Amino acid sequence: MTNSIDQAYERLLKLKADIEAALAAKLNEADTRLKVLDRFLFEVLEWKHEAVFTEPPTDSGYIDYLLTIADRRGAMVLEAKKAGLLQPATKSKDLMVVTLSGPVVKPLLAGIRQAMGYALENGVAVAAVTDGNTWLFFRASRTDGLKPLEGKGILFPCLETVIANFAKFVELLNFSAIMKRLHLAHLADADGLAVPEAEQQLFVLDPGEASMKQRDPLASDAALLFQQFFSRLSNEKDREMLRDCFVETSESQRADFELEKIVQRVLNNISSLDTAQSEELQSQIQRVITTRRSETVLLVGNKGAGKSTFVDRFFEQVLAKQLREKCIVARVDLEDYHADPRGIVPWAMLQLRDKLEAVVCATNPPSYDELRGIFFSEYQRWSTGPRKHLYETNRNEFRDQFGKHIEERRENHPDEYVRLLLAWAASGHQKLSCLVFDNTDQFPTDVQDMVYQLAHSLESAAPVFTIVPITDRTVWRLSKAGALQSYSAKSFYLPVPDAKEIISRRVNFLKSKVHGEPKATESYFSRRGFHVKVNDLAILAEAVGKVFVENDYVSGFIGRLGNFDIRRMLKIAERIFISPELAIDDIIKSKFSGEDVTTDRVRTHRALIRGEYDRFSERENEYISNLFQTNPQKPGPPLLSYYILWILRRQMHNARNNQDENVEAAHWSVSNLVQFFEGCGVAEELILTAVNRLYDRRLVEALDPNVQYVTLADKVAIKESGIAHLELLLTSPVYIDQMALVTGINEPFARDEIKKSLTNSRFDDIRIQFLRYILKIDAGRITIPPNELYEQMQLARKQIERLTLQPVRPSRRPDKPTWAPGKGNHFRRGGSPKR
Repeated sequence: MTNSIDQAYERLLKLKADIEAALAAKLNEADTRLKVLDRFLFEVLEWKHEAVFTEPPTDSGYIDYLLTIADRRGAMVLEAKKAGLLQPATKSKDLMVVTLSGPVVKPLLAGIRQAMGYALENGVAVAAVTDGNTWLFFRASRTDGLKPLEGKGILFPCLETVIANFAKFVELLNFSAIMKRLHLAHLADADGLAVPEAEQQLFVLDPGEASMKQRDPLASDAALLFQQFFSRLSNEKDREMLRDCFVETSESQRADFELEKIVQRVLNNISSLDTAQSEELQSQIQRVITTRRSETVLLVGNKGAGKSTFVDRFFEQVLAKQLREKCIVARVDLEDYHADPRGIVPWAMLQLRDKLEAVVCATNPPSYDELRGIFFSEYQRWSTGPRKHLYETNRNEFRDQFGKHIEERRENHPDEYVRLLLAWAASGHQKLSCLVFDNTDQFPTDVQDMVYQLAHSLESAAPVFTIVPITDRTVWRLSKAGALQSYSAKSFYLPVPDAKEIISRRVNFLKSKVHGEPKATESYFSRRGFHVKVNDLAILAEAVGKVFVENDYVSGFIGRLGNFDIRRMLKIAERIFISPELAIDDIIKSKFSGEDVTTDRVRTHRALIRGEYDRFSERENEYISNLFQTNPQKPGPPLLSYYILWILRRQMHNARNNQDENVEAAHWSVSNLVQFFEGCGVAEELILTAVNRLYDRRLVEALDPNVQYVTLADKVAIKESGIAHLELLLTSPVYIDQMALVTGINEPFARDEIKKSLTNSRFDDIRIQFLRYILKIDAGRITIPPNELYEQMQLARKQIERLTLQPVRPSRRPDKPTWAPGKGNHFRRGGSPKR
């Protein structure tokens, strides 16, 4: 927000002279709006025109400006007056808080009443009155029992006040500030509203004091094993692993085959240039340009699907050698760009310039002779045209001047230089330039659109083969409004293989290395930092297989919890495997004798939740979230996050049942979500806070994945991780008892009872005591209306209530909570595990 305020301030200073001149001209109201207010809204504060409505009719007249958010939801009424009409009864130029019915703004009272009337008729909470010089912001309607005119307002007496207090002005009128409700915070502060007393939260085990537990003897080796063979998606030092561990699917095999055909087809166009007579070179290049023989491919897949790995593997190991030798690859990784998104195209050009030079030219930096070849048409023009005399009389001086000219063109016109490099690769070296624009989908749609247009613009320079890895949602958005409507491209979908197959490939690769020729095996592992015996590595590989490959539940759950992002899935697997809760030694022992511990979900869930720590802590665990957590400063219903996930899951099921393939169908407008929960008495601010927490923890997604903060204008949907969390809450006793120990509790008696149960290792009691406390607090902070609209909310609460109906009996083992291995596990009556 700070950066946007600074940028808006710079824009205002550039317009200051024009605005002052317009105000001095004492314009009528229409001209004031056109020459002052419009410039404030659209140029300084960057409101979108589609969010601002002028002259919308009401029963009492026409609103000058209705500022809206989300689905045309009114956010502010702006009442405009002609320049100079509003004259506060004060000579002060200081920003001030005033009483709306007080003497200072008495000359503005008619405009205040008019704006309040419009706001009331349109259900808008905030209004402002301005003549372009004086600005007054106030709450137009209230629910605290105070009459609106008895409330306070924030007065900017003149333009100088606006400039001197510009940060507050922006947070009262800027679109993004209104979306974040900063304007309401300022108005509440002006009213002198006291912040409600924050609740005290007590912990059975303070999550802030979580400490690491001692690793099992084999855990350190297991951690190194995962780092080398499982957690990495690519390994620059081990291309063999990259090739052998890539999980092929029917879709990836088809993509391999089709991409190779495309490369061959474009190369055929370049070959025709090589066989032509030199005097026909220019015309043949022109023909290739005219017939647009270049190809652009979209490699579509979810985030973390391995798109970048697929591209690397394709060019290095899949593409036939005879074709690969005719290709040069220049990859621009947009993940390396961290400046203003609007500067990404010039940056990408500079990246292409440097990378193409390195692969096109025989030396790096390019030699003078190579640069002369790249700029040969200009060299000829100089030598036969304006520099002919110098060329014939002083060849060295000619070369020096031409070299300076080349360098100036390279530095100041990189886009032109890149196009010459592409043409030189094709005409001078008979090479196909393969351009990869990777990680574009982390940027807003308009930026992705610019990159996609850049990729297509280079096709006119020479035959090129361009790959743009992109997410399916990005394709959908750009096809609705963007370059995909104007340019054609082939698309290949790259699905994410399941975690079981991914880990299985790595286990098999590791086993093949372990069982290889002894000296080669020892050398292979020693180069990677392993100091344990090869037999120990074989046992560890076997243990990994038992936990993740032979157990469908674990591998399937990892996939959902990681949102089918390969990197996250492998990190979760590592977290489980090296956790002391899993006890690797026991797994290895079970291979030879004893009970098979790999099907024990209690151990798996504890390993997942605690990791290597003595308790759960969100600060060290980015994969598991506490759905019961509330903010002690602004405590809300402790089941609010659970309700939101439940409702969004229902929305997803409705979209699937209706066989709606539209990506947007599974998403629900945040403004509608707010209205839904407001019917339960939950404040908008609490709902937005809960949604953003779920978004930050990757349990829900926004339709636009590039938003940093979810607002009323956004749409959200549940992610696979959110579904996995619902499953944990409703079916995993381990999740409940671990959250009970680290969730803030505002009743000392309830906290002490849970602590007593922990001392006596009564985990059944812990869960029931905790859930009863949660239900009690939740019922006091949210009221579910008894009508059809809220049936799903009632069902969601009943699911929690059902978990508290078991008789309280002691757990048989302190580390063995009530849990039955196998499918369809729930809390069981009697407090004992299923035999």
